[in-house]
Amino acid sequence: MVSAIDKNLELNDQDIKREKRIISKLNLKKLPFKITEDNFCSKYLEMFQDIKPLFKYNPGEYAMKWCLSTEKKMKVFLIIFEANEFGKEIYKENISAKLPEYSYKTVAQIVDQGVEKEFFFKLNARATKKTDSKIRNIRPSEQLVIEFINWNIEIIAAVTNFQNKYK
Repeated sequence: MVSAIDKNLELNDQDIKREKRIISKLNLKKLPFKITEDNFCSKYLEMFQDIKPLFKYNPGEYAMKWCLSTEKKMKVFLIIFEANEFGKEIYKENISAKLPEYSYKTVAQIVDQGVEKEFFFKLNARATKKTDSKIRNIRPSEQLVIEFINWNIEIIAAVTNFQNKYK
């Protein structure tokens, strides 16, 4: 893969074999455009350079930065975000049940921190009628929803632009 950056760079045998092993295990057929193993490196580096800026947070994107800062927070956030989008109730116990690899205490701490930082709010679900007054439904803040959806739009746009180069 390095060979595509600098054509004058000569790879040693070990690196050539390593690169071939990596490329042979990639799911290139899933890409929405035709690419061969031979020209994959140069095309991938182009795509990587187009997409790389999307993994830097813009100033003020504190909510998304916090939510994606650890795998645990990300999993909790994605469950809350999905429930919000589908208008379903979601609460600490429910989130914990969906993440059996984490304790209830861990999930509750993440939710409580998110609420404290105002990244999550206790609001009724959009479409589900409240069934139990003790349940405190959790929803993402408006700012968090905006940051996350805009980030997804940027990813889609970058991938689409790259794809259009090779149609």
